[in-house]
Amino acid sequence: MFTKLDLIERIIATNDEQVLAKVSKALEAEAGEFRFTKEQLAMLEERREARRQGKGEGYSLKEVKSMVKRKRA
Repeated sequence: MFTKLDLIERIIATNDEQVLAKVSKALEAEAGEFRFTKEQLAMLEERREARRQGKGEGYSLKEVKSMVKRKRA
């Protein structure tokens, strides 16, 4: 197991862009930052468009709460 200082030194010493990208991604995830992928954004847009056209299903907050309560029972 590496200490914090060991990790910092290894990060500073590396020139591998892939390693740095992985470290960056790990730190973003830890900080609670979330980004949708292009595929996820496309799926959301498809669902939004279907909903606009009246093809999608939607539920009110009251309906959702009721469904959750029924599943728990």
